[in-house]
Amino acid sequence: MASEESFVVLVHHRGSIKRKTRSGVKFTDKDPLCIVVNPTTSYDDLVRSVLMKLGLEGAKRVKKFFYRIPVTILHDTVKYDCLTIGSDEDLQVMFLCRRQFPEVRTPELLAKLIDVVSSSGGSNRNTTNVATAAGSSSRAAVASSSVPVYEPAVQLVASPSFAVDLNDGVGDEESAKRSKTEVAEAGPLT
Repeated sequence: MASEESFVVLVHHRGSIKRKTRSGVKFTDKDPLCIVVNPTTSYDDLVRSVLMKLGLEGAKRVKKFFYRIPVTILHDTVKYDCLTIGSDEDLQVMFLCRRQFPEVRTPELLAKLIDVVSSSGGSNRNTTNVATAAGSSSRAAVASSSVPVYEPAVQLVASPSFAVDLNDGVGDEESAKRSKTEVAEAGPLT
């Protein structure tokens, strides 16, 4: 059972920020998530909840949240601005605003989601290994916590003149003859 201090936050995960509306700032996503939070919820807990609810753990990460922060209330009209939330301290601002502006019953966040990337900066779906570059396999080896890594049955050395079977060339005389011939035709190494 949720405590009385718990409340619902609408988390927009598609769409954008629309400025200069009558209310100041508006998020354009038509299908937000509902996440229950309380004053002890940390930034990491919020990130985990959003990714888990979307089923995107390991495939996406939250770069930052934008909070539609109430700044003024005139009669029945609330004016909003946008605040970036990227830490526990920033998240506390939302809890304080909730107490200061009880008229705003449901806070709204926009989650900026990005693909999980490899150390080279590329997307995890675009990483290939030497065997694929040598043309020996149609399966790309991908390194990610959410995608299994495939090892090709035969590892080849990428070279402009030849490719050698590093795993099991013993006993394969025809392969050895072809490799020696290709090496001889390539000429001496300089």
